[in-house]
Amino acid sequence: MTTLRIVTLAGDPEAEALLAGHLGDQRGLDLVLRCVDRVELLATIRGGSLDAIVSVGAPPWLDRQSAHEAADGGIRLVGLSDDSLETERLEQLGAAILPSDASPATIVETCRDVVPGSPAPLSSTQPSQPKGKIIAVWGPKGAPGRTTLAVELAAELASIEPETLLIDGDPYGGDCLQIFGVIEELPTIVWAARMAAKEELDGARLALDLRRAGRSGPVLLPGLPRSEMWPEVSDYGWRQLLSVARASFRFTVCDVGFCLEPADSSFPGAGEGRNRIARAAVREAERVVAVCRGDAIGVKNFLWGFEQLRELGRDEDVVIIANRVRSSEQRALGDLFRRHLGKRPIAYIPDVPTEFAHALQAGVPVREMKRGSDVTVGIRGLAASLGARIPGTGMMARFAGTSP
Repeated sequence: MTTLRIVTLAGDPEAEALLAGHLGDQRGLDLVLRCVDRVELLATIRGGSLDAIVSVGAPPWLDRQSAHEAADGGIRLVGLSDDSLETERLEQLGAAILPSDASPATIVETCRDVVPGSPAPLSSTQPSQPKGKIIAVWGPKGAPGRTTLAVELAAELASIEPETLLIDGDPYGGDCLQIFGVIEELPTIVWAARMAAKEELDGARLALDLRRAGRSGPVLLPGLPRSEMWPEVSDYGWRQLLSVARASFRFTVCDVGFCLEPADSSFPGAGEGRNRIARAAVREAERVVAVCRGDAIGVKNFLWGFEQLRELGRDEDVVIIANRVRSSEQRALGDLFRRHLGKRPIAYIPDVPTEFAHALQAGVPVREMKRGSDVTVGIRGLAASLGARIPGTGMMARFAGTSP
């Protein structure tokens, strides 16, 4: 018989202390920890060496995020209580219920046999029904211009659909605030993920506590204030945040980190390490925009990195955008991608560093500096391919009243 590894939760401290003494005498059982707060519980769940949780009573700090993470890890939750309100709350969290006077042998048997249960859905003001789509913008190492193009795309989408959100989801340190020239302190993805995990986030709260980037730009959710803060964005909170974004905005553009490899972490809780934020965003997105820098090294990095997208099950929903490309090289580059990946870039962005430098200095997207530029035309074509209804341009469009 394998050793059963459990922790106890002190909803009723006196009863928990008494039970812990009895459980310590049981053969084939290892009482890993007697948790007194949420931090201890989450650290143990995320440590990957736990079979069951025995909650003596219903401690107020036992929340849905903890229950979700336990269920995702195949950890059983057993609650001991005779109080109807406590048992109802524990059942909502997916716990198997035993009477408070259950014998240690019965508790151990239940911990071995019960099927791990997920928390039941709760009525909440936090939206969950899909309203729009998430667009993840990814690019490999080597500065392909991913963040700059994510900003340009979000600005283009916001110009025709005000319900557009731009999330800076780069766990290695985002730059969206700086690109827009925003110097004030705003809530970040750390705040938003925590609020979402507590079922207290919605589109109105995002719009109220955040700000638009420019007069008609996207609502901007900044990234990590410091790159070492990535562990503070929990898996559950991040997934909930993306769900709220999809339910509250027509378009959500998420700038994700360059690395999609799963990685081990010394932080107790990041199952896929630091890159889990980008991996989750790519998995959750309806469409993925893959940005390639159009020189030899950029193409090499892109082709290698594209395999990571495929490992995440993303291929059909990926559109490629080639950045910093000379017009004379577009055809050859398109043929190269078709030969290796089976698809051509949906748009080519010219190599015009001066335009981007002037826009960065002004703290606005290129489209605000030079509306008719080739950059704007390329981004507009990308937006159209993602489902945006782009108004017509030119003489006929002006006669029809549809020109921007």
